[in-house]
Amino acid sequence: MAEPSRTERVLGQLRVGLRSDLHVTRQQTRGGVRYVVHDPVSFQNHAFESSDYRVLTAIVRHRTLSETFNNLVDDELLEDSETDREGFYKFILWLHNIGLVHLPITGGSVAFDRMQEKRAQKRGPWYRILMSHRIPLGDPDGFLDRTARYTGWLFAWPGLILWLSLLGLVFWKCIGRFDEMFAETGSLLSLANLPVLWIALVGLKILHEFGHAYAAKKYGASIPEMGIQMIMMTPCAYVDAGASWKLSGARQRAVVAMGGMYVESFVAAIAALVWAGTTEGFAHDLSFNIIALASVVTVLFNINPLMKYDGYFLFSDLVGVFNLQQRAQAYFTGWTNRIALGKPRAPDRYTTSERVLYASYGPAAFTYRIMLAFMLTGLMTTQWPSAGMFLGAVFAWALIIKPLIGLTTHLWYGKATAEYRTRARLVALAGLTLVPLLGSLMPISWSIVAPGVLDPQERQSVRAPSGGFIHTIEVDNGDRVAEGDTLCVLQNPELEMRRLRLVGELDAEREGLDAIELEDPTQAAIHQARISYLTASVKELESRLVAMSLSANSDGTIASPHHDRLAGRFVQQGEELFQVHSGHRFLRMVLTEEEVSRARLEVDSAAEVRWTCDPTTRVHAVVRHIQASASRFDIPPALTMLGGGDLYVTKTTDSLTAADRPYLHVLLEVDSIPLNARGSGLTARVHLGARVQLLGGWVQHRLLSFWNAWRMS
Repeated sequence: MAEPSRTERVLGQLRVGLRSDLHVTRQQTRGGVRYVVHDPVSFQNHAFESSDYRVLTAIVRHRTLSETFNNLVDDELLEDSETDREGFYKFILWLHNIGLVHLPITGGSVAFDRMQEKRAQKRGPWYRILMSHRIPLGDPDGFLDRTARYTGWLFAWPGLILWLSLLGLVFWKCIGRFDEMFAETGSLLSLANLPVLWIALVGLKILHEFGHAYAAKKYGASIPEMGIQMIMMTPCAYVDAGASWKLSGARQRAVVAMGGMYVESFVAAIAALVWAGTTEGFAHDLSFNIIALASVVTVLFNINPLMKYDGYFLFSDLVGVFNLQQRAQAYFTGWTNRIALGKPRAPDRYTTSERVLYASYGPAAFTYRIMLAFMLTGLMTTQWPSAGMFLGAVFAWALIIKPLIGLTTHLWYGKATAEYRTRARLVALAGLTLVPLLGSLMPISWSIVAPGVLDPQERQSVRAPSGGFIHTIEVDNGDRVAEGDTLCVLQNPELEMRRLRLVGELDAEREGLDAIELEDPTQAAIHQARISYLTASVKELESRLVAMSLSANSDGTIASPHHDRLAGRFVQQGEELFQVHSGHRFLRMVLTEEEVSRARLEVDSAAEVRWTCDPTTRVHAVVRHIQASASRFDIPPALTMLGGGDLYVTKTTDSLTAADRPYLHVLLEVDSIPLNARGSGLTARVHLGARVQLLGGWVQHRLLSFWNAWRMS
């Protein structure tokens, strides 16, 4: 018999047993029966297979651990080998670490070291504080117990019937307006909408977590903790609903897992009705943000089984696999070691369907995380380049660089690869060269998509002929007018008074002329000259007063940037009141010199246009003019953050703005516009074919640009 190890000598004579307050639930899974042990103190759940559970229940206080091991050997659950003996005592230490048994050992022991290591892993790296970090706020169980009687009906048949009725009403009210709803998504990440988006996200996630909590309370599970979780640097609520795993019914566990999304859909349905019944304003914008978050975030994160959120736990329960992510990772690691190092795989008892599940889930989850990281980084970079670059650096470190460093260290120095050291180091060298090379060859863009705004071919200004007050306005923005149509009427009391005074003087001169015309020819001539002057002055004033009724000087569409502030105010002579636009065939877009070069843009180049107000229709366009040199000024307001667009600008004066970088103006002639002649100011997304941009080239260009800017500064 082999010499006992230090761990066996210390632990073998101890008499310990399982805690008496543990709650055990038997559940049937794809891999067979499992036993879920719920700790009512820490509210943690631990799943055991049948063989492990039999070992667990064999630990009793009336015999030593050494006697327990011998009994397990007699029952043929374990073998009297060094491997099983060491595994048994490691199992005892693990049970002590998770609190199911209490060993009389303290700091400095193997168990203490393992516990410290586990706590360090739980804290995680520094960037987790920004990306995913929990701040507990307390135990909400008492509050939930007092209020659960008001919410229980939501998770029963009355709540389900109400939910279905609400969804039907939403579909009836919003059918036919999905294009309009889709068009509004373009402004979701604009700077003006960010506060509304943030308020909607925080509020929605609080209700989401209360949905989980009240669903758990419906079936008697406890909620020991609630707090704030930082997700992508945004504070969101969280609850600890782990106690729901002690529920024996799969349907009950599914209701708890779906409770958050279920409540979210209630809120989103009400928000959709508000959106359909309101016009532009805070309520309309807030309701739309709630709809977008409840759909996009739910699909990308909550209901997606590839992310470890609600959908993952629901999917794991439905397929009957506990710890699906860890099992798939272990399965994938085993096959990777077999292929890369020639290391034999450990035998398993998986069925064919389980092997297919693990082999597909692991790579799918990894690929989805990478794609999601790229998508979020690209979206963030488009709106806020600095924040996008920081987020991209964090994702690159967490998902690519750090795992590669860990894998390389494992292959180069790890104990598990010592037997295959030469082959492991060759694999590490191949990975360090091939992964960056293949990554640099990954295409990240096949085209250029830029915003555009509809410009008229001709702009004719209508200006005030004289100073005066605006009495009436006959047209609105976007109205179609014909030449000679009245646009507005001005009033100038001073001119009217002057005309009346001159008319009075003219009448007096005529009466004076009649009195002395025959008696004094000289005075009559003076009166006659005065009458001629006054007559001309009155006619001039009358023509000016007639001109106070402004009319269109050509056919076209009315555009007035200050239309809502015109009525009743005083305008100066020569001030522009309206513009009459005609020839709506030209779309103005702005591009950087790099984008123009990538697109090989020249006159007569083709493009594809999708109008913001009609995103489902594609319109052909042709480039007609490219500005000779780039400029930071004269950027159309509709394309900037000031008009809800993407381009960042700063105000230099009250009427002048400057973009963050120089842009070239490109004019495209479009085949058709959605609002005929009323299209001034319509925005669109323009799709241009371009050279494929590789990740390596993009990174090289950014680094060179940064280096040159730093050196020139």
